[in-house]
Amino acid sequence: MNIIGVIPARLKSTRLPEKMLAKVNGRALIELVYLNAKKASCLRELYVATDNIKIKKVIEAAGGKAIMTPAACKSGTERIREALKTIRVNINDVVVNIQGDEPLLEHASIDRAVRALVNDKTCDASTLASVITDEKDINDPSVVKVVADRRGNAMYFSRAAVPYNRDNAKKVKGAYLKHIGLYVYRKSVLDRWLKLESAYESVEKLEQLRMLENGLRIKVVTVKSKSIGIDTKEDLNRLIRLTGKKNTGR
Repeated sequence: MNIIGVIPARLKSTRLPEKMLAKVNGRALIELVYLNAKKASCLRELYVATDNIKIKKVIEAAGGKAIMTPAACKSGTERIREALKTIRVNINDVVVNIQGDEPLLEHASIDRAVRALVNDKTCDASTLASVITDEKDINDPSVVKVVADRRGNAMYFSRAAVPYNRDNAKKVKGAYLKHIGLYVYRKSVLDRWLKLESAYESVEKLEQLRMLENGLRIKVVTVKSKSIGIDTKEDLNRLIRLTGKKNTGR
């Protein structure tokens, strides 16, 4: 069994134009994500799947491997499936979907998510979450929440405040979990991906709901993480502050 990491990275983005090429401390955002993911001990191979030659050149200049995929891909998972047409994989291999806009994701967390799936044969995929400590994140639609059952399997993902605190009761510690956008799939799940239908995916704009609706099990691994998604200029500036250096521009 091989474990293969793929970072889907499209150039166009709505809230922060061409964010994959935004510079942080002299490096492009996608380069930071790639270099960070390389530290994960579980990955045998790591690729960037992109729709733009500029991103490909950045990764190759950093010593990495990049695969061109169609601009028409509608999601990161679809882009990974396109990349797998070039990458030699077997049916029992494991594929890790690493988001291209989370440069602070701890490599130890990537390893934990992979181990969770490999060790639990009842699950089809795994992902990460962290306990929400800032209450304003609960009602922020850009912060995706996940509800898990007693066995750690995902019940639902939402941009809404789930669970809903109807009577404003004292919050139970750990009740609100922030979803961290990393997925570990069995290759067989990706082979089925485009055949699955979903009513909720188009409403919430969350592709993982497609799996839940079709009865697939997603293991949720709760970690202590300082990872942040870079979606806006404010997010980018926050990243720069966290790394303690000034932005050098694009």
